[in-house]
Amino acid sequence: MLLEIKNVSKSIGDRELLKDISFKLYKNDKVGLIGKNGIGKTTLLKIITSQTEKDSGSVKINGRWGYLPQNLFLRNDKNFECVNQIVNKSESYGKFLELLKKFELNGAENRPIETLSGGEKTKLYIIKLLLQNPDILIMDEPTNHLDYETIQWLENFIKNFKGAVFIVTHDRYFLNNTVSQIFELENKTIKEYSGNYTFYYNQKKEETERIKLEYHQYINKRKELEKAARKHMEKSKRYNNMSQNDFQRHKSAKVAKRSKAIISRIKNMEEKEKPFVPKNVNIKFKRDEEKTGDILIKGRKLSKSYDKVLFKDISFDLYKNKKVAIIGKNGVGKSTFLKGIIGKIKIDGEIYISPSAKIGYFSQELENLDMDMTVLDNLKRISFDESSIRNILGSLLFKGDDIYKKLWDLSYGEKVKVSFAEILLEKTNVLILDEPTNFLDIPTKEIIEDALSEYDGAILFVSHDRYFINKMAQEIWEISNEGFTKYEGGYNYYIDKKSWLNTSNSDINKKEELFKLEMELSYISFKISSCKEEKKTELERKYFDVVKKMKDIKEDLNK
Repeated sequence: MLLEIKNVSKSIGDRELLKDISFKLYKNDKVGLIGKNGIGKTTLLKIITSQTEKDSGSVKINGRWGYLPQNLFLRNDKNFECVNQIVNKSESYGKFLELLKKFELNGAENRPIETLSGGEKTKLYIIKLLLQNPDILIMDEPTNHLDYETIQWLENFIKNFKGAVFIVTHDRYFLNNTVSQIFELENKTIKEYSGNYTFYYNQKKEETERIKLEYHQYINKRKELEKAARKHMEKSKRYNNMSQNDFQRHKSAKVAKRSKAIISRIKNMEEKEKPFVPKNVNIKFKRDEEKTGDILIKGRKLSKSYDKVLFKDISFDLYKNKKVAIIGKNGVGKSTFLKGIIGKIKIDGEIYISPSAKIGYFSQELENLDMDMTVLDNLKRISFDESSIRNILGSLLFKGDDIYKKLWDLSYGEKVKVSFAEILLEKTNVLILDEPTNFLDIPTKEIIEDALSEYDGAILFVSHDRYFINKMAQEIWEISNEGFTKYEGGYNYYIDKKSWLNTSNSDINKKEELFKLEMELSYISFKISSCKEEKKTELERKYFDVVKKMKDIKEDLNK
C-alpha cells in the first residue's frame, strides 16, 4: 500500500467540501478522479501533498510522491527561473538532458521559464517529477496544453509505470487509455468504480436509471398505502356513524386498526430522496447583427522569433461563419499567433481586421479577469443586465451564492467558466479562443460545445482536445517552425490527408491510424451513452473491436 486516506474532511468557510473520505492506493493502481468544477478535487490533491491542511482524518504515504499542479502558466515556480534550475544536486544532469530531448525540449536548458509555452511548462514539470523517481504520481489535469505526441508518450509512460498514479482530468481519451479505476467525487464523498471512463459512464448511467426507477416505485407504493389507509379510515368512520351498537363499534375499531397498521408501515418505509436530474440548459453567444464582408481578418507574412523561430511567413484569410482549428506541436507559438492577431503581442508582418469585425477573445491565462472581484462584479464590467448575467451563470452550472465569491476562491475550472460568461455577454461576430475547454468538467464542456456549434460567426481556436476539434472544426491550420499548412476540411480530413502524405513512413501512418481510431472510439462512446438499449450491444462490440485495433497498433509502435 502506497497511500491511505482515512476519514478526511475539509471545509472552506462555511462550505463543507470533503466529508469522511477514505480510500487506499496500491502499487500499479491507476486511478482517475473526476467530478464537477469546484467540487474539491484539487483541494483533495493539495491535502495529500501537504499544501492544504485537512480539518480531520489522516493521510499516510509510503514512499516518494511527485505532484503536477494544474495552473502552471499562472505563475512560475518560485524556486527557479531558468529551465536547468529544476535539477537538484542529487539528480543526474545527464538524465535531465535525456528527458529534455525525449520531450522535444532539446536545447531549452538555458531558457527562462517565462519564455516557455503552456505545453512546454507542463512537459518541464513532468520532467521534474520523473527526476524525483516517485513511487506515486499525483497529476492535476496533466494533458492540458500538451500536443498529441506528448500525450501519447505520457499515456504509455503511465501504463508502464510501476508505482501508483492518481490523476484528476476531464480528458475522456486520456482516462480511457490510462486508468483502471474511476473515483467520482460527488456530494462531499468518493464513490469507486472499476474500469476506465467509458465503463464508469455506462455504470453511472445504469445506476442513475435504477435509482430513478426505485424512487418511482417507492413513490407509487407510498401513494398506494396512503390511499388504502384513507379508505380504511373513512370506512371506520362510516361504521362508527351508522350505529351505536357493540357490533358496529367493534367493526369500526377493527377497520381503524388496519388503517393505523398501514400508516405505521408507511412510517417504517425506507425513505428515498428524489434523485437529482440536471436541467437541460441552452446558452447562446450574442451575435453582432451588422452586415460584414466575406473576410473579417487577414494576415500576411506573419512571423515571430525569440531566441528561436516560432513561426514564419504565415498568410491567411479568416472568412465569416468559418470555424478554424489551429494545431501544432508545443512551442511553435500557437498562443502567440492568436495574441499577435488581436494586438496583444507585436509580431512581424501585416494584419488587417475588418472594421465590421467584433472580436471576443478567450485567453488560457485568464488575463481578462480581476481575481479580487466577485463573479458578479467581473461580469458587470461587460453588462449591467444582472438578470442576463444570472441566467448565463446558472446555465454554466453556478449555484446560489457562488456569484458573490471572489475569483481567488474559485477552482480553476470555475474561473474558466467566468471568462466564457464574459464572451457570452458580448456582441461578437468573431471568436478567438485559446484552449477553451481546458479545466472544464465534462457537463460544462458539452454545454460550451453546443453553444459554439450554433454560433454563426467566425471562430479561430487553438486546442489539443481531440474530441472538441473533431466536433467543431471545418478547417485545420497546422503551424510549424517552418510555416503553415491549411487543410480545407475537418479533423478526419486532416488525419486522412496527413496519412496519405506520409505513406513512405510506416510508423507515422500507424500514428495517424491511431488518431482516427481514437476519434471513432470517442464517437462510439458518445453513442453508447445516448443510444437505446437494443443498439447498445452492437455498439459495445464495435467499441471493443476498435480498442483491440488500437492495442495492436500501439504494440507495433513499441516494438
